[in-house]
Amino acid sequence: MRGIKRIVIVSAIAVGLAACATTPEGKKMTGQVVGGVTGAAVGSLFGSGTGRVVATGAGAVLGTIVGGKVAEKQ
Repeated sequence: MRGIKRIVIVSAIAVGLAACATTPEGKKMTGQVVGGVTGAAVGSLFGSGTGRVVATGAGAVLGTIVGGKVAEKQ
């Protein structure tokens, strides 16, 4: 349940940040931040101990890349 709350909070922040982006660079940066935070939140739901730390970091990196690419296309 705690993981779902985390994702809901991150999603609410993402909506707020998306409203602020007006330039292409701003949109890309917003996408990267939102993607990184969301990826870290989702990654933290997997594994335990060191595995959870690795999953959180991997989620943050992948989320940043994907978020930036998605924002570029919009």
